[in-house]
Amino acid sequence: MSRKGYSPEEAYRILTQSDEEWEPSSDESSGSEYEPVESSGSLTQSSDEEVEVPDRTRRTRPRVARPQVTQDPLQGQQSGAGAAGLRGEAYTSSAARPGPSTSTAVQHGEVASTRRAVEAGTVARAVVSPSQPPRRQARRAPRIPEVLANPDWQPPTSAAPVVPPFTAQSGVRVETAQIGSALGFFELFFTAELSDLVVAETNRYATQFIADNPGSSYAQSFRWKPVQVSEFRTFLSLLLNMGITKKHELRSYWSTNPIHHMPVYSAAMSRTRFETILRFLHFSDNTTSRPRGHPAFDRLHKIRPLIDHFNQKFADLYTPAQNICVDESLVHFTGRLGFKQYIPNKRARYGVKLYKLCERATGYTHKFRIYEGKDQTLEPVGCPDYLGSSGKIVWDLVSPLFGKGYHLYVDNFYTSVALFKHFFLEQIGCCGTARPSRRGFPQRLLTTRLARGERAALCNDELLAVKWRDKRDVYMLSSIPADTTVQIERATSVVEKPLSVHDYNLHMGGVDFNDQMLAPYLLSRRTRRWYKKVSVYLIQLAAYNSYVLYSKAGRTGSFLKFQEEIISELLYPGGSVAPSTSVVSRLHERHFPSVFPGTSTQPSPRKRCRVCGRSGIRRDTRYFCPDCPDHPALCFGECFRKYHTQEDQRTNRRKRRSTDVNSERSIALLSEDT
Repeated sequence: MSRKGYSPEEAYRILTQSDEEWEPSSDESSGSEYEPVESSGSLTQSSDEEVEVPDRTRRTRPRVARPQVTQDPLQGQQSGAGAAGLRGEAYTSSAARPGPSTSTAVQHGEVASTRRAVEAGTVARAVVSPSQPPRRQARRAPRIPEVLANPDWQPPTSAAPVVPPFTAQSGVRVETAQIGSALGFFELFFTAELSDLVVAETNRYATQFIADNPGSSYAQSFRWKPVQVSEFRTFLSLLLNMGITKKHELRSYWSTNPIHHMPVYSAAMSRTRFETILRFLHFSDNTTSRPRGHPAFDRLHKIRPLIDHFNQKFADLYTPAQNICVDESLVHFTGRLGFKQYIPNKRARYGVKLYKLCERATGYTHKFRIYEGKDQTLEPVGCPDYLGSSGKIVWDLVSPLFGKGYHLYVDNFYTSVALFKHFFLEQIGCCGTARPSRRGFPQRLLTTRLARGERAALCNDELLAVKWRDKRDVYMLSSIPADTTVQIERATSVVEKPLSVHDYNLHMGGVDFNDQMLAPYLLSRRTRRWYKKVSVYLIQLAAYNSYVLYSKAGRTGSFLKFQEEIISELLYPGGSVAPSTSVVSRLHERHFPSVFPGTSTQPSPRKRCRVCGRSGIRRDTRYFCPDCPDHPALCFGECFRKYHTQEDQRTNRRKRRSTDVNSERSIALLSEDT
């Protein structure tokens, strides 16, 4: 049988002809796995009612599918496009479209159909592998009920639906009368159990790291020793103080330069020890982390105990007032991270995003959730699938407050007709700005032209949709309906503003208020490890929540003073000044020498000079410093001056030891030469 060839114009005409012009033969239809829908006019349409198809179907050139190259068992050569190219023959593959199966071999001169004639006439023994992977289908969005997708909007009536009453008992849910200090309020959130957990996991991680890296400098005996709880509390106090006193470099806090000098850091902990603890700071066991691809894989495994602990404490210790809001916060981070977000209207712009549920009046964070990436599914209990990811986030945050008559305020990212109707059934009134493109929003409001200051409204049962013209069109959706206006005085005029817009502006800023209170004290230290930055942010968030409880208990003072009191109590437990504070006292206060008072048995008592003793010299003196906390004995003159001007008194002793060691080595070398 002769081989039939086609010109380029004929091949293009055959491949691009319409479905009506192409009629498959009996051989093709018998092996086809595709059966077109009878009710559809073209292959681009679907019988599924969930998918919207435009009236005019766009006709495009079919995509060309290249068959897999396989080995020809008869000739021992590769067949397909590659083989055709080697033999110098033109190759044109069949169009990849739903149609007859392409799993049969194409033989010389056997023209199965008009479309296969192009391939059969140009390619000899082209064997197409039948084990081609199926094309991955996109996940279809769940179907929204018709009553929510297309509600019946009517003009508003004077009879508004009954709003559920507020039944929750807002306020502090723990006895605070016996708590006498700021640290006591902070320890309601950062408990002793959490401190023990952090210390245990930090020591565990350091042990694992040293075992896996025996050649590391941390494996040396003098570089690492287990962290104790008291030492961790000192570390935490210095970490919180770095948010109040900011410096560009970490080493600047331990600098002896008079410009940067802060003796409280060197008095509390050495810089090497602080950096070592910060290096191994951990909150969970790495060995229990699931690998990527595992169904239980958790991107937040490193801080999961911290997240669960704070979420539980935030909800247990305080009940917010009626007006609450949901919004995003951003923890600044510019390193490499798979779920790093870009929010241009935030000051940080790049970082880790948190969804927070906050009280408007105080900014108290009742619950939060960290964004883990778009591939992470969230399935709250009782939440319908058709609410989408934004609706599920709000459901997860607000569900513990169902049935109590709260008023929730959200922005247009979360606002939807379906969400507001479901929340109204759970006795949660909602109000927020709306996107006109949302399913169910009345499209008649979009075509209504308004002058500045005018408004238009439609209602559907408990929902009220409002369009108000200010400098631009403002769309609102509310299940706390009140089709009234309030007068707002501006610089040059009085504006009639819808009540829903006024309430939204008044009660939406809870998360922003929380961010404003934390912003001056956030620890902005650069790091490549995202979980350390987020963990410090959560600790500072707990500090602000404890300040809210501190204020609700009738205590006065700013958030700055509250933090300073926490830091002081962590550095000096029990309110007593530790001996290490003598460094601060002797270097920054005016001290004068005095003589030891005599007794009946010792009329002229003497003690060993502290400066001489640290230099390896034994010398007693009658003089001491009565103004230093530990009253050190000091020789009058030079020793007294050195003690009150030099931070490290062990320098001379170290130099003397090194000099003695060098002298011993020199003597040994001379003896060997002789």
